Amino acid sequence: MGTISRRKEATLDDKLDELEAQWPLWSWLRTRLKGAGLTPSSAWAVRPQESRSSWLLMAQPSEALIRHFELAPEVLVLVSPWDEIQAHNFQSVAEVFRRQIRVDPGFALVITHDAGAERRLASVLPADRRFVFVTDEELQRAPDPQAFLRARLREGLGARRLFDHRRPATGAQFFGRERELESLERDVNSGHSLGLFGLRKVGKTSLLRRLAEKFRNVSQQRVFPVLVDLLALPYEQRNFAGVLTLICSRMEETLYPAGVDTASLPSDPQKRIGTFLRWSAEYETRILLVLDEYEVLVGGRVSISDGLAVLDWLRGLVQMQGDVLSLILAGRNSRLLSPARVQGVDNPMYRFLRTFRVAGLDPEECRSMVRKLGTRMGLDFKFDALERMVELTGGHPALVHTLGDLIDRQVPITARNPATIDSSSVEEVLPCFAHEVDEDMRELVEASNDLDPRAAELLRHRAFGVEWIGGQAEAQIVDALVGYGILRGDTGDIRMAQFSTWLRENYQPPARSAHG
Repeated sequence: MGTISRRKEATLDDKLDELEAQWPLWSWLRTRLKGAGLTPSSAWAVRPQESRSSWLLMAQPSEALIRHFELAPEVLVLVSPWDEIQAHNFQSVAEVFRRQIRVDPGFALVITHDAGAERRLASVLPADRRFVFVTDEELQRAPDPQAFLRARLREGLGARRLFDHRRPATGAQFFGRERELESLERDVNSGHSLGLFGLRKVGKTSLLRRLAEKFRNVSQQRVFPVLVDLLALPYEQRNFAGVLTLICSRMEETLYPAGVDTASLPSDPQKRIGTFLRWSAEYETRILLVLDEYEVLVGGRVSISDGLAVLDWLRGLVQMQGDVLSLILAGRNSRLLSPARVQGVDNPMYRFLRTFRVAGLDPEECRSMVRKLGTRMGLDFKFDALERMVELTGGHPALVHTLGDLIDRQVPITARNPATIDSSSVEEVLPCFAHEVDEDMRELVEASNDLDPRAAELLRHRAFGVEWIGGQAEAQIVDALVGYGILRGDTGDIRMAQFSTWLRENYQPPARSAHG
């Protein structure tokens, strides 16, 4: 495909002139793109290394296109003057998307001479992007390029299922959480080690990845985030050495681009990690080690003795080298890390981590997320629909996405001009929504009982509006449930209306009683 060249090496005009020399139609196409509201950007371009190669360009959409489809400031345009587009073209596109988060993550526009490219390349297109194909002949025939492109985008982008986005959100897919990000960034820079806890699918991993992006995007990077998903630990390596090998591998991936010579490092993972820390001290930087799904270490996948040994070793590193190393453990809740002793062994994390709880999005963040995702698919969510969705889900991202996806699937692509979504649209899908989230509701009960065995009983009282008299115990349970976004902080009521409905449908009304 080629290598990405910064403007220092050659001006954009030089590159476009080179493309025009290879493809006489380019001069006309450049004018046509501008007429369609896409201006080639001076920020990036790809210089082809082979004579028969496609060109990868950044383009700046017009304000009208940005507003209508909620596009990022730049989009990707793949231009192919040849009759054959190769699969590696799209692999290069995916790599650019991965590395350059400012580019709109939702789609790439492909302008090609090859009328069969979309059909032929369907099996190799990255599944998380929408590639909108336009032939140069179609664009040439269009009397109004902007109207033509808008219609093609409505068809292509409207067919996406952005609410079915189950992977961690990054870049333009990430919404809100500014307060949480600022607090996390401040704690890390201050040298604190943290325990980040929240319900499943509430956005912990997305938050951690966004935090990592913030640190990486600083011009003089001083914090190097190392993200380790402990679920990636191979079965045959579920032991002390295997965990350290996985951590070491992720550190190497992070620090090699920063200039660490990994060729001469010792083979022992403990010694290699020690070398990384010495490098960090030498250059006055900090390594932020994030262990996601910490339960792997103390929940049975790794033996308790090996898991506690890993945590004990990491605590020792942080205590000795806290100026260059911070630790974040992320998981569903802190229950496994709370006791002073675990199966008769001292717990190295006891009162060591600063607790950071992650709840659902606040109402304004939730409304903004739904509106923007909807706009990118040609759906216009009205305020009453947004309010109803917030009420039902309490801002829990996974529940919001499930509800939004059900609404999206009810709207034909041809009706997205855009299509209006009001509260009646939400009510129409509620029976399906209740069925879809049944297991999620059961998990909320289990998660609540993990916090305190009496939590489900308190929730049953709240759902039926019956007083639960618990004294100090009640206050502690309520505080924990508020922190995890299950109860509202202002009233103590259940935050998710759908959860309250589910409790009433699955439990008998309780009697007023004292539990303190």
